[in-house]
Amino acid sequence: MKFETVKKVAKVGFALTTLACFLGIFVGNSDPQLAAYLTYAALMFIMFTLAIVLKWGRCPWCGTLLIRKMLSLKVCPNCNRDLTTGKKKKGKGGRK
Repeated sequence: MKFETVKKVAKVGFALTTLACFLGIFVGNSDPQLAAYLTYAALMFIMFTLAIVLKWGRCPWCGTLLIRKMLSLKVCPNCNRDLTTGKKKKGKGGRK
């Protein structure tokens, strides 16, 4: 799976988890059984999303797992390649 697709799936998964949590909070007062179902749905959404991210959320070139700042990364912190095009970014030449 492409890295951009993994980012989209992660965004949708986290949005569905948040939606299920909020629905469980606000609707759960009137029907406790519905609140339990929404809690289980939120847990399933987050587990599915984490499984996708852990399985395919890697750099396509060096294979480094990119969990931290995954949604905002443009360049792999390990191999210094662009995650969409694969072009190597130039370093700073030893300067800090």
